[in-house]
Amino acid sequence: MENKIEKKYIPLAEYFSSAKDDKIQLSFTEIETIMGHSLPNSSYLNKSWWKKTKPPLKHYLAWVEQGYYVTTIQPGYHVTFEKPTNNNNDELDSLENAKNTFITRSIETDDARNLAQLLSTLDAETDFMLYGKNERDPSVQSVRKKITNLRKSSSNSIIVAVVEGQIGGLISISGNKAPRAKHRASIYLGVMQKFTNQGIGTALLKEAEKWAISNTIQRLELSVCKSNAIAINMYNKFGFTIDGERRQSLKINDEFEDELYMSKLLNM
Repeated sequence: MENKIEKKYIPLAEYFSSAKDDKIQLSFTEIETIMGHSLPNSSYLNKSWWKKTKPPLKHYLAWVEQGYYVTTIQPGYHVTFEKPTNNNNDELDSLENAKNTFITRSIETDDARNLAQLLSTLDAETDFMLYGKNERDPSVQSVRKKITNLRKSSSNSIIVAVVEGQIGGLISISGNKAPRAKHRASIYLGVMQKFTNQGIGTALLKEAEKWAISNTIQRLELSVCKSNAIAINMYNKFGFTIDGERRQSLKINDEFEDELYMSKLLNM
């Protein structure tokens, strides 16, 4: 056992080796008490850490070699381990369909490469962005320079969603230097398709609003393609209202596309 897994996981392996129940639920605190060590941050953020059953990581051997598999995870709270039976194979399989856990945070300079990749992916996945596939090629150097300047600004910011160790979405906030317009900022939101329908867009909007309020911004505004019903519905639910329509503002695949102007007042 010692040659296969890290030393700190051996007490956990011994716990499962002596366990009698086919189903065991342990809190994160209980697991750390058994181990005598803290779990890594990735175990709190990523469900995939618990689902991992292949090298090079070997922590999973602590329970898998004793016949247990993880069936449910409540990140930061508890994990359920079960021994497979004819009755719970479906439950084990359902874990593969579990939604990813994500965190939101401000952009960092070291995110330049991941952000450049995200922008290229968003351009390729949807026609609702300003740029289409291969219409821009953001270099890591140019993105890093932009991030550096943003981090010095009190009127501009980028907040990202980190999903399974990668940047899966972002919201960009662009303010104004002119005194008469310093109270407002424009936002730009994008989430990779494989991470949609997980609440990431709404979470990013919430973080953008917090940032705006803390920087004395009283109005957030955006433009969205009129045909993008899913995005419009999300913005409506978050309190944005339609200010007007910009006809034939974009030309996508040789066809004109109308845009809607939307805004939310933060001082009401």
